Amino acid sequence: MRHKYLVRSMALISVLSLAAAACGDNASKPGATATTVPGAAATTVATTLAPKTGGGITMGMYSETAGLDPVVSNGGGTTGNTELMAIYDTIMRYDTDTGKYEPQTAESLTANADNSEWTLKLKSGIKFTDGTDYDADAVVYGLKRHVTFGGRSSSLVSNIKTYTVVDKLTVKFTLNAPWGNFPYVLAYMPGMIPSPTAVKAACGPTDDYKPINCNFNLKPVGAGAFKVDSYKPKESINLVRNDAYYGGKPYLDTLKFVVLTGAQATYDALQTGTLQVGFLREAAIVKKARDEKKVDGYLNLVWLGGVLLLNNGKLICKGGLPAALCAGKPDGTTNLDTITADRRVRQAIGYAIDVNVINDRANEGASFPGTDLFQKQSKWASGPTTAYDLAKAKALVDQVKAEGKWDGTLRFECHNGPARITFAQTVSTLLTAAGFKVVLNNSQDVNALVAKVSNTKAFDIACYGLSIFEEAPDIAMGLSFQSTNPGQSMMIPDLFDAQVKIVREAKTDAERKAAIDKISEIWKTEVPSVVYEATPEFIAWNKNIHGIRPTVSTSMMFDKAWVG
Repeated sequence: MRHKYLVRSMALISVLSLAAAACGDNASKPGATATTVPGAAATTVATTLAPKTGGGITMGMYSETAGLDPVVSNGGGTTGNTELMAIYDTIMRYDTDTGKYEPQTAESLTANADNSEWTLKLKSGIKFTDGTDYDADAVVYGLKRHVTFGGRSSSLVSNIKTYTVVDKLTVKFTLNAPWGNFPYVLAYMPGMIPSPTAVKAACGPTDDYKPINCNFNLKPVGAGAFKVDSYKPKESINLVRNDAYYGGKPYLDTLKFVVLTGAQATYDALQTGTLQVGFLREAAIVKKARDEKKVDGYLNLVWLGGVLLLNNGKLICKGGLPAALCAGKPDGTTNLDTITADRRVRQAIGYAIDVNVINDRANEGASFPGTDLFQKQSKWASGPTTAYDLAKAKALVDQVKAEGKWDGTLRFECHNGPARITFAQTVSTLLTAAGFKVVLNNSQDVNALVAKVSNTKAFDIACYGLSIFEEAPDIAMGLSFQSTNPGQSMMIPDLFDAQVKIVREAKTDAERKAAIDKISEIWKTEVPSVVYEATPEFIAWNKNIHGIRPTVSTSMMFDKAWVG
């Protein structure tokens, strides 16, 4: 069953399809089925209104992008995808109605029999906004930059073994291994191609520069429906229509992105007209918006969106990364000093967590609690991985304490987002009841937390999200579960490597589902982290806004958007 919904008149509308391509799901193109969540209505809404030209939209984002260069932005719907898609467009787009990838700047994308080779043909006549050609060479240049500069998406692009420019509009990609979900790469951040001419003019002809410090990061050139008028970091991104857009002149004159503090502020701004579109990610506010029916929108459930990330103590160093712990060290496993390397402690944490208490206290009972990797709404539904049992939690804590090397202390890292304060206190209370001595740090912002988890690994437990999207379990599983990925968050050994390989390379959903079930079974014993909820991401828009198109990772495209 699928979990993406288009909402009209706030009756949650099922978008009838399952996906095949986003941060951490499936490796091909699954079939379409209906699904529901509490309060959902399985209805489809179409408008017969004629689009109008003119006007503008201001969207309140969940968080600020690090920049406007695809190799700088973190990507994802929460951090840059939507903004950059407006500037660059994408090679492919994931259609949430059909559950298939559709061409954007592409004319076609085809694979050989085992999905190890893909041939991309581009639409003819596309120009970047500096007037230069959007062609095969530009695509290769744009993709290779992710590997050259180690961007957030480099692990995706590094799966391309060779590039062959067949002609001006055709590129053949030979992959390191079969991958049915390769179109996801071209629908995500790597599929946002910059003008090579503009990059070289702004940053220099060679690659000995830091993209974050280059002027292109502030004033980029793409081939999207909009171009940058002004970019004021920490304040706003102001775009204007690209009249020469290959997809036809956009309806909107302007498109603006801002970040407000918290979902309530974003929802309030929608009602006052300060915003016309807003990204809501706090469960209580999402429920409120749905119940009050003042806005329309699109709801997406993110699996493993709420995770108590545990440090399993096994870091794989590769190429000196992450530098804080691996600089000067040979490639291979490095042991970290953390009590959660002990499986008994991880199991105790799992037993100590009552997901319903967290939902009631931190989310006003409005979220989607559960310890399942994929909940029942998903075609990959896998069943609970942990269960609350305070007596078992206490017994395990006492057992480890009795060995005399540990006093029960847990380093709990969280952040100071408004919704996280009560959450962190609730989790601390549950852990304390089981006999842990919790040392909580929630004075840092979310970026500092991510840096700590990604770079220094100075935590035992962290409030986090692994964000597996229904469309592409292979992506996030490869990033977060695979021991050979230096960036994987849990610091686990090769618990899941064989199964992740199957999820990625399998040709059928049945094979993928069996591998995911095996991962869930291993999780129950090893407890590499504790899942407590699926996270709702709701893109809300006022009722006079039309034509916004969802794509991968809760990202929105505005090329057909209009104000009515």
